[in-house]
This record gives sequence, C-alpha cells and structure tokens, in this order.
Amino acid sequence: MAPTSPTETYQSSGTYYGTDPITAVRIYGTETEFSLFTGQVAFTLGRSSLCDLRADLRHLAAVHARIERVANREWLRVTDVSSGKNPITFKGRREREFYMRPSDSFRIGKTTFYALSEEMRVARPTAMEVLGARNYTEIDDLLIAAVLDTDRHFVIVAEPGNDQERLGQAIHMASPRRRHPFKVIPPEPKPGGIPYQTVRDARGGTMLIWLPPKRRFDPAALARMLAPEANLRLILCAPSIGKVNASFPPAVVGGAHEIAIPPLRERKDEFPHLLDYWLVSNGSQLRFAALTDQAQQRLRSYEWRGNLQELRVAADHLAQLAHFRSERQATLDTETTRSEIRNWRKRLQLSLPLMPTKHTT
Repeated sequence: MAPTSPTETYQSSGTYYGTDPITAVRIYGTETEFSLFTGQVAFTLGRSSLCDLRADLRHLAAVHARIERVANREWLRVTDVSSGKNPITFKGRREREFYMRPSDSFRIGKTTFYALSEEMRVARPTAMEVLGARNYTEIDDLLIAAVLDTDRHFVIVAEPGNDQERLGQAIHMASPRRRHPFKVIPPEPKPGGIPYQTVRDARGGTMLIWLPPKRRFDPAALARMLAPEANLRLILCAPSIGKVNASFPPAVVGGAHEIAIPPLRERKDEFPHLLDYWLVSNGSQLRFAALTDQAQQRLRSYEWRGNLQELRVAADHLAQLAHFRSERQATLDTETTRSEIRNWRKRLQLSLPLMPTKHTT
C-alpha cells in the first residue's frame, strides 16, 4: 500500500499536476476538522484526551491510529494500533497500514475521515457561502471531487446570480489543476464563436462554460474542448440539467459531479447567517437580529430574483443605512448616491430607521 515513489503525482492524460501536502483531517459530513500542525511529524487518533486528534466516538479505541507524514510530507501513513477494535477500512478493504494523499478517506465504524490540503481548506468558505454553511456533506463531496479525479467534469445547476463562477474558481484552486489556466466562456461569446486559441491557451486547466440561454452550445468548439490534447476539466453552468443534456454528450454529463444550488427564495432559513457573514466581512457592527422586526420580515419575504449576488449587495446597503434615519445621512461619505440607495430601499419596502430607536446613533 505504499506509494510507488515519494514523488508520485496526480496524472491526467500525461499532464504533471503534483501532489499537495496534507494539512488537516476532517470527519466527513460534520464540522469537525483536525489541523495537522506544520512542525509535527506524527499524530495519534482516538478517544483518549492524550490523543493529538481526539474524537469522542464510541467505536474508536482510546488510541486507534497513528498518522505520520511521509514522502516529503505530501503523504500520510496511517497505521492501525487499536489491538483489533473496529478495523480501519481504506478503499473498500481492511488495512493495518496504508498511505493517503489529499481527498483520500478511511472509515472506522460508522465514521469516515478524509485528508485535506491547504488549498481544499481555503476553498471551503466559498463553498459554504454558495451551498450553505451547514451543508457539510455537499461541501465535502465537492472538495473531494475537485481533487480525487482531476479529469472529472462538474455540472452546476442553478439560476443566475448564485455565484457559479466563484464556486468554479474555488473548485479549480482546490484542485492540482490550479497550476494551469482557469478560463470562462460567457453565455454569448463574441461574433465568430469561441476561438481555437482560447481552447489552446486553457490546456491542462479548467474551463467554466455558461450555456447559451436560447440555443445549443457550439458543437465545433465542444469538439475542440473534448479533444484529448486539450486535457480540460469542464464546469458547465445552466439553469437545468436538461439544458446541459441538450448540448453535451452522456460521456461528459453522466460522469460529472452535479451540484444543485437552490434559489435564495428557498433558503430563507439561511438569511441570518449569510447576511451576518457578509456584514462581518465588510467590517460592519450590524447583525440581522439587530434589525427591526419589520425589516427582518421584509427581507425574508422579498423574492430575491438576483439570488446570492443580490443579497450581497443588500448587505452593503444595510451596513450603510443601519445607523441613520435618512439616505442623505447614510451617503454623505460614500460613493453610493442617495437615489440609488433610496430606490433599493423602496424596492424591498424597507422603512427607516432599520434598527429600533434605542439602538440608533
């Protein structure tokens, strides 16, 4: 089970991608993640408080596994030291010792652990924004698929405005393909179609494709993208899987990792978390719970046809307006015009002040 060479790399149609060092182990489908500190070579996993990676799970022994960095710290060697309690399963087989690279996983009892690179961890916040912070399984599946098989395509089914391009960039950056270009094909390319040079320049990398809204994707361009010498991972963005099936062959769609992003109007329970996340990112002291009951209700009942992108704009406006009674006061020191912020507020039917009187300044 040892790697054939300390320098073994991800391979795809003969392209060198390299292997990223593992910096964490995570329990699949949960929020539990164990950092592997840079200066430490070996770690113990188990229920004991003395373990470096401690999980209070009944099917774990006090000290269940020893995890060591090997092969220039790019691989992990996992050894079962549990004296036979609940064997470790790796790639469908019980193993006493095996080697892992990023996205590989093992199972003990009912719990699956998988390895992450730093690039996978950096991609997680974007995935949390787009897919929902508590959709642990979907996020884990996305990160694993991004790295485990670099040839596997992705299909993102969602309405416009759901940060498809940001999610595509996160997939690309988590993958070893990030050493090659990331290109975006808009839904309406320039006259003359997609140039051959565009495909050539993206070789070995990732191409995110917005499917045209009223016609099939250019078959000539598709043939160039699927040619072996192009060696591309495709990320296909469309409002429905039927739209993708109409332009792309089963060989592409059937094996792709599909991601469905619900429209924001179906995710109202995530409003407080999403708004608070973006408000914190903007350095605002405002929180969703501090708004008036009427403002909270208006935000929840609004249709949000622009989805996540429209909600992000709303966070900016709310941060500006929160502590003021008029647009004039709120826009004195900003580039946002009074008419712009007034029109936004009226569209959402929000009344000033947005915070109870006792909280205003």
